Amino acid sequence: PHPHDGIDEPMLTVGVFLVAYVVASTSLPVALHHAAHGVVSPLHVALSFFCALNTLIAVWEIALGVYIRRIQAEYKDLNEKHSKDPMKAVMLFFYHPLSIGDMFSLKFWTKVWSTYALYDPSYQNNESFGFFIDVGNGWTTLVPSLLWLYAMTDHGFISARALGCVGIAKFWQELYGTVIYALSFFFNNRHKGRGVVEVILFVGLTNGLWFVFPLLGIYASVMMIQTDSYAVYL
Repeated sequence: PHPHDGIDEPMLTVGVFLVAYVVASTSLPVALHHAAHGVVSPLHVALSFFCALNTLIAVWEIALGVYIRRIQAEYKDLNEKHSKDPMKAVMLFFYHPLSIGDMFSLKFWTKVWSTYALYDPSYQNNESFGFFIDVGNGWTTLVPSLLWLYAMTDHGFISARALGCVGIAKFWQELYGTVIYALSFFFNNRHKGRGVVEVILFVGLTNGLWFVFPLLGIYASVMMIQTDSYAVYL
């Protein structure tokens, strides 16, 4: 029998939750936008996907700052077990059981950072640029991401020009932070000793999202500021 007798019993894994979250958090805004305006805009779909994803990541980034000591302890344990095979630690994380309580627990999501730190130890170092840029992004982009998700569909909530101004600040910050982080990662040779596929997957792909989509966000913001309308999504 389960020690909790079925109470708060894990019903899914981290990997399944992440896939479900991305699908649901992208599909709902797209469906609402179509219901309100009768169109499916590729730009709206792309920015809905990114803003919803960034909302989740922002929560994780807040956890990074709040529970850095916990992350350091978890990293030390993981590094002792998986320093030669960090991919195993990644797979164990994705297959880790996830309960309803875990979904809303900042302490649970520290595992994201202690695992990622196997590829980039700067994330368990509270004196590093990577640590501070992500913690800062967590606190400063959470609300703007939610605002964009909502206002891209409810055009009466805030003027397009005002939302565009928020977007310029938000997306530029995300783009700049990603570029500087990538440069610091390779300049400090943190890629050495890692397989090409691992570096591309866990550093290039994940950070690449925060390069490509902020560019789209900046484009949308400029169009909204110039026209003071939401026509770019219609």
